[in-house]
Amino acid sequence: MNKLKPVGFIILVLILFCFCINIELTNQINRINLFHSDIDIRSFEISSTTLNMAPWYNPIINGHYIIEDSSVNYLLIKTTDTEFLAANAQKLVLMTLASPINFLIICILLFGCGAYLRRERRKRQYKNQIADLNQQANTLLSAFNLSVKPSQNPYGVSSLSQSVTSLNSHVANYLKQTQTSICQDKLTLLIDRHAYIEHIDRQINHTAKDELKCALLFIDLDGFKQVNDSFGHSFGDEILVQVASRLANVLRHHKLSNINISNQLEQNLSRLGGDEFSIFIESTDESDKVVEIAKHVLSELEKDFVLGNKIIKISASIGIAVYPESASTPQALLQLADVAMYRAKSDGKGIFKVYSPEMGNKMRRYHYLLEELRLAVACKDFYLSFQPIVHVEDCMIDYFEALTRWDHPIEGMISPAEFIPIAEESNLILELGDWIMLESCRQMAAWHNAGMRKVKISVNVSGVQLKHRDIYDWIMKKLKKTGLPASSLMLEITESTFIKASPRIIEELGRLRAEGITIAIDDFGTGFSSLSTLADLPIDVIKIDRSFITQANKSQKYNDILNTISELGQKLGLKIVAEGVEEIAQFELVKKIGVSSVQGYLVSRPETSINVGNKVLRNNSSNLSASGTSAWDII
Repeated sequence: MNKLKPVGFIILVLILFCFCINIELTNQINRINLFHSDIDIRSFEISSTTLNMAPWYNPIINGHYIIEDSSVNYLLIKTTDTEFLAANAQKLVLMTLASPINFLIICILLFGCGAYLRRERRKRQYKNQIADLNQQANTLLSAFNLSVKPSQNPYGVSSLSQSVTSLNSHVANYLKQTQTSICQDKLTLLIDRHAYIEHIDRQINHTAKDELKCALLFIDLDGFKQVNDSFGHSFGDEILVQVASRLANVLRHHKLSNINISNQLEQNLSRLGGDEFSIFIESTDESDKVVEIAKHVLSELEKDFVLGNKIIKISASIGIAVYPESASTPQALLQLADVAMYRAKSDGKGIFKVYSPEMGNKMRRYHYLLEELRLAVACKDFYLSFQPIVHVEDCMIDYFEALTRWDHPIEGMISPAEFIPIAEESNLILELGDWIMLESCRQMAAWHNAGMRKVKISVNVSGVQLKHRDIYDWIMKKLKKTGLPASSLMLEITESTFIKASPRIIEELGRLRAEGITIAIDDFGTGFSSLSTLADLPIDVIKIDRSFITQANKSQKYNDILNTISELGQKLGLKIVAEGVEEIAQFELVKKIGVSSVQGYLVSRPETSINVGNKVLRNNSSNLSASGTSAWDII
């Protein structure tokens, strides 16, 4: 149908053109000069001439009379009483066509036809483009599983408009969801660390202009790892979701919410990662307000978490940093709040701490020592000292405790109480512990071969080593490498480590004990272990913590506890060793209650291997060869 329109237009133009020629032909006939005409004009007698009307299908000469003569047609131009005057039809038509007015008409008609045809071609191209766009739009709609209301013309502009509208709506929703997904924690649906820091940065810039104060709470859950280990990660995830909900309620209660207009996410609450959360307080003129919010958070997180038919109890430790007193950038503010949170954990958990410069100094000291410790472990910049433990009756040497010493090239002597916890937290204790165990066994093997056959070497083993080392194979390889008999080695493990030890570790310690290695509980009385657990542990020695020895002569309660521990050890067949004996009165007390061996500065400070050799091997060689041990002179 669309293709017939140009054809019909052309036919109509041709008919119109022919009609115009017909009119012009009539005018041309009227203007013919019969006496000075270039056209062939002839006269025909009326009586012998037949006039015929031009055929209807010839629009140019339609309405004129034709005289046919010898196959030449003449058009009647005038009639007299006796004759017809007629002109050559072909020449008359050609003359008419060649007239200026007809030339102008032809040009106008050609221009009009050309313009019409160009417009029709553009319309056809436009429709083809619209149809192609509709097809592409339909492909996109199918790809996104979208549908639009059917249109009367599926390839028209209205259909394309509906498709574009639907696609625009989908793209807008997709962009919104994408922006939300980029900055949102998938589990708790809170904003993530990156988006949180960006928000704090914007708020700090605004706050700096208004000279207001901001504060940040760094929240870390206490006991969350135990929940994951005991009930599985699905339970842990549910805990995190409930924590996020409770923290959001705290924000609404204190009117701290700040909802992002574009993604509708809360900007003042974030899950930083793992079991770490943070709350940002945009402005606080009163320090009590921050404390009140921190207490509210602790209160909310101490409430029971109900998961199915289980009730879970956890708590949280909170660190607080204030802008601009603590820091001036979001990253530093978050870091210092983290420092304060760790102080809260170390001070007992379930509490909050506000950052102070002293905490920063401690953290800088920690990281400094950590890096120095890495270098020292790699270069083995340590040495061992040996503190004797002697029998209370005759001061004969029972065993030596191997103690690690670090003589820093700049700091000088650094206390084990300072660097050992850092080594344990960073797992450097594994590599350091390998060196300590090997050197201790090597030294004791030398002393054993020199005559100290009944003296043991005692080495402290941390919980990190028990967890990451196959303790049985590890110890036996060290003994085999150094040639030290198993009966000459004692392992000291703190009471708190024994409490947390897994059945596998207990089993391996039992295997070591069966090989002849002595197992001792160090710092006994500080870990709150149950007596039933004590009865089942593979142990030979109980080392009473020095805090009981220090207080025994001052407090009757400590004295009674000390007596109870001694009686308990004797009934269980365990050797009792008193740590931290520094006074004669303390020595007499532990001797009186039945303690078998003592250790402390009263007996001796830790000695180098050279001093031990000079004091024991050279001065008591005869006694040593006979008894396998020697008395230690108490000065």
